[in-house]
Amino acid sequence: MVDETFQTDPISALGLPPPVSIGRDSSVGEALRAVQSHGVGYVLIVEEGRPVGIMSETEVLMKIVARDVKYDEGVDKFMTHNPPTLTEKDAIARAIELMNEGGDRNIPIVDETGRAVAVLRTLDIIHFLAEAFPAQVLNLPPRPHQLIPEPEGA
Repeated sequence: MVDETFQTDPISALGLPPPVSIGRDSSVGEALRAVQSHGVGYVLIVEEGRPVGIMSETEVLMKIVARDVKYDEGVDKFMTHNPPTLTEKDAIARAIELMNEGGDRNIPIVDETGRAVAVLRTLDIIHFLAEAFPAQVLNLPPRPHQLIPEPEGA
């Protein structure tokens, strides 16, 4: 049954790519270049392969762009320190719970030694749900107050 799969499927079933990461001694400019060049919405900050922080598009906008920060400043000052992590063996449902509880949109996935092997993004969860529940997703009724700014095909 699909509901049971949702509760028991491990994060490894998602086939996540390796994380986009930089070292803790990197600059804000290096973090921005990593986010822009990979287009994933985050950069994981690692020390000896282990996650020590993460910087998402939200941090970039709220902590860097909004404050006119110099790009040569250290990323350590602006990242979210010690983000919660999960392993590839943890259930996808647990990741959703963690995202919901803590508001984290990007969760580092670590191996048994604590080294980062991936980052689970909210978008990865959305894709999983769309594949696991295609009929429910494709047959959602429109929201009554939703306005479409342009006609379809424009």
